[in-house]
Amino acid sequence: MQERDTIISLATVAGESAIGVIRISGDKCLELSNEIFNTPCPTPRKSILKNYKSLDNKILDHVLFVYFEDGKSFTGEQTIEISFHGNTIIANQILDDLIKRNCRLAEPGEYTRRAYLNGKIDLTQAESVAEVISATSEVEVDIANQQLKGRLSDVILKLQTTLINLQANFEAIIDFPEDHLEDPDLTNSLNTILQIKSSIEDLIETFRLRSYLSNGIKIPLIGPPNVGKSSIFNKLLREDRTIVSAQPGTTRDYISKELITSGYKIELFDSAGIRRTDNELELDGIQNSIKLIDDSTIILLVLDSSLPYPADFFTLIKNSIQGKHIIIIENKSDLERKIKKVDYPIHNNILKTSVFEKNCANKIFNEINNFLETRFTNNPLGNILINKRHYLLLKETHSHLCLLENLVKDNIHEEFILQELKLSLTPINEIIGSKDNEDMLDKIFKNFCIGK
Repeated sequence: MQERDTIISLATVAGESAIGVIRISGDKCLELSNEIFNTPCPTPRKSILKNYKSLDNKILDHVLFVYFEDGKSFTGEQTIEISFHGNTIIANQILDDLIKRNCRLAEPGEYTRRAYLNGKIDLTQAESVAEVISATSEVEVDIANQQLKGRLSDVILKLQTTLINLQANFEAIIDFPEDHLEDPDLTNSLNTILQIKSSIEDLIETFRLRSYLSNGIKIPLIGPPNVGKSSIFNKLLREDRTIVSAQPGTTRDYISKELITSGYKIELFDSAGIRRTDNELELDGIQNSIKLIDDSTIILLVLDSSLPYPADFFTLIKNSIQGKHIIIIENKSDLERKIKKVDYPIHNNILKTSVFEKNCANKIFNEINNFLETRFTNNPLGNILINKRHYLLLKETHSHLCLLENLVKDNIHEEFILQELKLSLTPINEIIGSKDNEDMLDKIFKNFCIGK
C-alpha cells in the first residue's frame, strides 16, 4: 500500500438519503478539483456549488464540494469532500469516475491510519475514532470522545516523561560517577516508581469498568419466592414480560432485557426465587440465580416487607453477595410491615415501594443511576477507560515496575535498574504508538469501517 495514493470512499451510509458524502484524500485533490469542477485553486474550507463532470463530460450531479489543504484536514493530506444527492446510482457513478482518474478505494480505517501516520493524532486517539462509531450508549460515546480529545494520551505521556526522566537520572549516575549524582538510599527513585505503579493500577482498574460498559451492566432481581420480583421486573420494563403468580417457584429460569438508563446500557434479569427445596427443576433455577449474583456488580434484592425476615434466604446468598452493591427493595409497602431492617446485611440503599406505587420504577432507576454515576464518572481517572490492548501493555509495564521496586529496595547495581527501566518504557511507548510497527497497525485498523 502506497500511503500517498489518492484514496476515495463513501463517507455516509449506502442507500437512499437526502445527502451522501464522498471523501477524497491524497496528492491528486487539486488536480481533481480542476478537472471535475473547473476550479484549479478552490478556497480552502469553503463550500462551493458545482456540477460534477465525468471524464466523458457528463454531468453526474449538482454537488457541494469542500477542499482542505495539506495539514488542515483530518488525514493531514489534501482532502475533498463531495456532498451529492443521496442516491446509490449517483454515488457509484462518482466513485467509478474517480477510479478512472487513478484514485483507489480506501481500505478499512485508512483515513484514520493516515491521520496517525501524518501526526494529526496519536494511536490512542485513532482507536477512539472506532470506539465513537461502535458505541452503544451515551456514556460510551462521551468516554470515546474524551479519549479522542487526548485525555488518555495526556495521562500516558506524563507516565512516559516521568520514566524517561528517571532513566536519564540513572544513566547520569552510571556515566558520570565522579559528579556524585548517586542517591545512596534511592529514596526519591523508589517514591517515583511507587507513584507510577499506583497511576498504572488506577488505569488498569478502568479496564474492568469498560468491560461492564461495553457488555452492558448486569443487574439481577434476587429474592425469595413470591416477593414480587417478576412484578417489579415488568414494572421496570413497562411491559408484561414475565408470568406473575402467587404460586412459589413459577420462575424457573431467568429472563433478561437490555435497557438504556441515563445513558448507561444495562441488562435486567428476573430470576428464580431462592429457597431451600428438593425439587430438581426449581433447584436448577435457584443455582442459576446464585450464578447471576456471582457475575453481577449491582443487585436488586427484593423482599416482601409484609413477611418476617427470611433468614434461610440470606444464609443461602451470604457468600455470593460479598463485595456487591446491593439495593434492597422492600416491596408491598402498602401492606402492614413485619420485616425488621436491623437484620439486613446492609443498612443503606433500602427502598420502600410497591408495584401499585406510581413512581415505583423511577425510584429504583434513580438508585441504579446514582450508583452508576459514582462508579463510572467518579473513578480516579474520570472518563478515561482503557481498552484491552492498553490493558495488556500496562500490565506488562506494571510487572517491570514491580521488579524495579525490588531492585531499588535491595540497592542493586544501577545498570540492572536501568535495564529494567528501559523494559518498562517499551510497552508505554507502544500505547501511544510506533509508526514502524506495521503488524500492530494492521491489527488495529483492520476492524475500522471503510470511510473512516
